[in-house]
Amino acid sequence: MITSGMMSSNTDKWETPQDFFNQLDAIFHFELDVCALPENAKCKQFFTPDQDGLSQEWKGVCWMNPPYGREIGKWMKKAYETGVRGGGYSCLPRSSTDGHCMVA
Repeated sequence: MITSGMMSSNTDKWETPQDFFNQLDAIFHFELDVCALPENAKCKQFFTPDQDGLSQEWKGVCWMNPPYGREIGKWMKKAYETGVRGGGYSCLPRSSTDGHCMVA
């Protein structure tokens, strides 16, 4: 079911459901959440917006639930480049299967 909150652009930050993260973490053992807020960080080590995860070096096995606004491309590029250099990461990009994609 699609709700109005799912299509809202009031915020570009959406917290990963803890149960979902726990299932992935049991497999990958994440070490660093590269874009988090203190109240929703999924790893003990994390970068906040003030620390600007895009300008930081991503080391270890990284988790990324990027901001879903116009900046998402920068986050996906950084994740790709980190992977090419041999880093490990998992991303949770926004998926809109109803034909409404808000990423520009």
